[in-house]
Amino acid sequence: MRAAIVGGGLAGSLLAWRLARVAPTWDIDLIREPSPADATAASGGAVRAYEAEAQQRQLAIDSLLELRASPILRRWAGYRELEAVYVPEHPAGVGAAVEQIGQALPDSVRTVAAPDFATLGWAQHPGDVLAVVERRAGRISPSQLRHAVLADAPVRRGVRIIARPLRSVADHAGEPIGCTLAGPIERRYDVVVVAAGAWTGQLLAASGWPADAYRTKAIQYALYPVRGWRPSQFVDEPNGLYGLPVDDGALLLGVPTRRWGVDPDRPGRTLELAGQAARLAEARFPRLRLGPPQRIVGAADCYVAGSVLALRPVSGSAGRLYTFTGGSGGAAKTALAASQRAATELVDATALPELAPTGLREVTP
Repeated sequence: MRAAIVGGGLAGSLLAWRLARVAPTWDIDLIREPSPADATAASGGAVRAYEAEAQQRQLAIDSLLELRASPILRRWAGYRELEAVYVPEHPAGVGAAVEQIGQALPDSVRTVAAPDFATLGWAQHPGDVLAVVERRAGRISPSQLRHAVLADAPVRRGVRIIARPLRSVADHAGEPIGCTLAGPIERRYDVVVVAAGAWTGQLLAASGWPADAYRTKAIQYALYPVRGWRPSQFVDEPNGLYGLPVDDGALLLGVPTRRWGVDPDRPGRTLELAGQAARLAEARFPRLRLGPPQRIVGAADCYVAGSVLALRPVSGSAGRLYTFTGGSGGAAKTALAASQRAATELVDATALPELAPTGLREVTP
């Protein structure tokens, strides 16, 4: 079986690495052309278990459990434990989610009512809301994890990395899928997975495949120097504000953009959005003292209905072409579990009984 994974981000790199473990007899090419503006390079790397959506939450829990259980993955990812505070927009369903997290990570999660937000360093929050506080959340470096996986995959997993731009993915009327690389060079594969993040829809459309389901959106955050106290990792969903303490005493702050359909190569950045995030943060945290933004980071990500990183068949490809995207700016916390699930689903879809899925085993880098 010949397979190609198209995309050099964290999702595509992990999928190729997982697939080589699950299907050791497959020939796997990872076709990558990393961009300095991709979501992996831009990601702050926050990881936690809580998500409002059930499927996303299960992936986040499973990813965090695997990360915490593996010294090698922790080292590869540069994992650091860090408390996380999440304020959902609506309290409905929070109890069940907290119970689920508590069963997986005992003594890690609790809730704090709005009148007690001061204990977290927050101002009084308007409305009937709860804060979900996780003691065993953390932060990783998605770029560092990608680099480690790419270094390990060719040596120990039989993945061939092709650092050449992909021009098109062609249907050959029931024959193997053709991937045309710069050169031009065409390679044929039995199955192809496009894991190109924000470039996924663009690549599908240019190759004549249905692409309406894939939308791009700008993501942006800024890094601010802080004098004194900093909040822990947090998401204030009613206001869209999120933050993460980073190295050198700085604080990453961001709010969602409204810029849909952006060019992934030129996602853009705005000072106005950085100012909005700073004003919201200073209103939420009375002790917070921010300086002017040191750096504004802009990128783009791919959004799909459901916003869950998952394997999706492309219509009309007869099970030969898939996408693996839908991270919507937060795939770092679900990519480990999502890539394992996608690799297993891909092998199951090929109906090759001799390629039974196996669990993750520790490896020496």
